[in-house]
Amino acid sequence: MKRRNFLKLIPLGGFGLIVSPLAGSMFLRNRSDNARRILLKVVRHKSVELPEGNRIPFGWSAIGIAPGDSVLLKPERSLPEGNLRFRVSVAQEIWDEKLLRVRIPNTGTDLGALNIRFSSVLVPYELEVAGVHVPQINQNGLEVRLEAPSPLWIFDQPGPDLGNTAFLTHILVSPDQKGAVDDFLNCFMSVHSVQAFGWREGCVLDGLWQIYSRKGEKKALETIRQHLRLFFDRERNLIYETSRSKPNDNRIDGIESTIPFATLARLDATHPALTRVTEAWKAYTKENGMITDGSMISAEGCYTVAYPMAVIGKKWDRDDLKRTALEQLKHRFVLIDKGQFYLRHTEGKRTYTNWARGAAWFLLGFARTMSELKNDIRDEAVIQKFQEAVKVALSFQNKNGLWNCFMHEPETAPDTSGSAGIAAAILTGIQDGFLPGSYREPALKCWDSLQSYLTPDGFLKGVAQDNRGGIGLQQSDYRVIAQMGMGMMAQLYAAL
Repeated sequence: MKRRNFLKLIPLGGFGLIVSPLAGSMFLRNRSDNARRILLKVVRHKSVELPEGNRIPFGWSAIGIAPGDSVLLKPERSLPEGNLRFRVSVAQEIWDEKLLRVRIPNTGTDLGALNIRFSSVLVPYELEVAGVHVPQINQNGLEVRLEAPSPLWIFDQPGPDLGNTAFLTHILVSPDQKGAVDDFLNCFMSVHSVQAFGWREGCVLDGLWQIYSRKGEKKALETIRQHLRLFFDRERNLIYETSRSKPNDNRIDGIESTIPFATLARLDATHPALTRVTEAWKAYTKENGMITDGSMISAEGCYTVAYPMAVIGKKWDRDDLKRTALEQLKHRFVLIDKGQFYLRHTEGKRTYTNWARGAAWFLLGFARTMSELKNDIRDEAVIQKFQEAVKVALSFQNKNGLWNCFMHEPETAPDTSGSAGIAAAILTGIQDGFLPGSYREPALKCWDSLQSYLTPDGFLKGVAQDNRGGIGLQQSDYRVIAQMGMGMMAQLYAAL
């Protein structure tokens, strides 16, 4: 089935609720209605072939830029005065570094460069542009040249009836330098928060579900259904790509890919994909009962395995799944040792010491699993380990309420995604009675600081890049926009 067409075929009642597709314009308005996206049309471009076997997400339109080549872009309408941000979004998975130089042709004016490193798809990158350049850009457009060892693919035309303007090459114009909570919610509760299927989209879906279930926000539920329609066709086939942009339809791509099924199970407990997930978990089970797709014990499994397993176990009334979910947490007790967090444990060796996002995976996995099963199974060992882990995390919190990417390294820049996840887990633990109320203040301090990282149209900045570039990239000050981080911030918002 062609990805471009399957959205048109899905009944409006898909996933159990009759809703119309959400137009992106419903959520483009911010508190002042002044943040506007002006699309940039491609007026000169050399064609580049998509690598054999690769696929563009959702069948959306994209163009490739070859190394050393450039594209000429023109605004669809005149840019007004204001703060400008030039943006592009990645349409193919990136496993190297790319520099996208931006200049105004015919003028010799260089505006700067976008540094895109080891990026997943559906992530926007931006370059701030001074308003003084507006007249020249209106007259001459922008020339963008790629310096990289391989092509860069970016989205260039709207998807069918989606209003996905945030992913297209555009200029964001706003009188404001920062956004507010309303901007964040409008952006998050739309197609613009969609991420690659797996742990990234799982964070988004979980954030949407928490807003719906805790705040009663119906837009959040509608957005969940909108996102799921992007990944499932009318026959309920799962359609998505791997981290190498290869089609991986109706397959489970490792334990990190299974968290989205927690939200799917809440909406449709009979969905056939849930059976595939439980079969995959069974295949990933080691002799000692731990579920992992290798020899490594990782913190991700707390959130990406234990939590969705608990949700499915509850939906299916399967005590064996509920107990196994708690066992997955116990297998990962070894990731807390002598007051330190570890992301990974392999053959007795622990690595990625005190990585904030690893702490978030650990704490969110515990908090969500315990919350899901609190009326079914109370496991004191799990509760005590969660409490111990929270104390460790709080010992590393900065005075401004955030956590550095490596929490014990004061010279490392903060990571807004890890910070949001840690704080969300703490508030969830308080609400479910597993933590004292005195822990609320540190979580609220984190929430206050996160708001200064919002763009005028509501995206979250300051996120440590995907962990495919190694420890060096994490320890640097390189930070990005990432909707998966918004998912964890949304969970924090929902728990306020």
